[in-house]
Amino acid sequence: MAGTAEDPVGTLAQPASERPASGGTRVRRRIFLAVALAPTLRHAVAGLEPRFSAAAKSLRWVAPDHLHFTLKFLGEITGAEVTRVGEAARQVGARARSFAITVAGMGAFPSPRRPQVVWAGVSDGADRLIALAADLDAALHRMKFPRERRPFQPHLTVARVRRSGPAPDLTAILQELGGVPVGTQAVEALLVMESTLNPSGSIYRQVEEVRLGGVG
Repeated sequence: MAGTAEDPVGTLAQPASERPASGGTRVRRRIFLAVALAPTLRHAVAGLEPRFSAAAKSLRWVAPDHLHFTLKFLGEITGAEVTRVGEAARQVGARARSFAITVAGMGAFPSPRRPQVVWAGVSDGADRLIALAADLDAALHRMKFPRERRPFQPHLTVARVRRSGPAPDLTAILQELGGVPVGTQAVEALLVMESTLNPSGSIYRQVEEVRLGGVG
């Protein structure tokens, strides 16, 4: 999924247009901006799961095709606001250029000893990803969306700790994987995504893809 709430990208489809709901209210859509993970890196991240075999019963791994970097989570917003989000993404995309990032190293929030989320980090290109997220945050702020309260930290959510049972101590394995490179990919587009929550897990739909450099 990055300094903000994050969920894995799932099924992609065009969302239904905003329509009046009962009581005269309008449907709100749960929106975030993301960078997709390349297929080769999805496979590489999935290959790390056996390294966590000692904690296998405690971890719920994100499906490979659900992996992404969240740059900005906007929560539930109106259809008119979704339009403004797309405009901000296009403004940022038009002045940004593609760049490469290297996924490397692993850690856990809030700590390896009592983890809730296991993540993979970014080494090379982290500064470019941070700059892209900052540009998006500024563009959205100009369109009356609130600023992020915490600094953006590039990371990829790869697993979550199950709520049942005690949290596993992942200190040793995360130290072992602390600097291990996973792979490199190009960042060439921003995705405006919509999530729909359901009991079996979130379903994600791509609202818009914005190519960096105004291409596409």
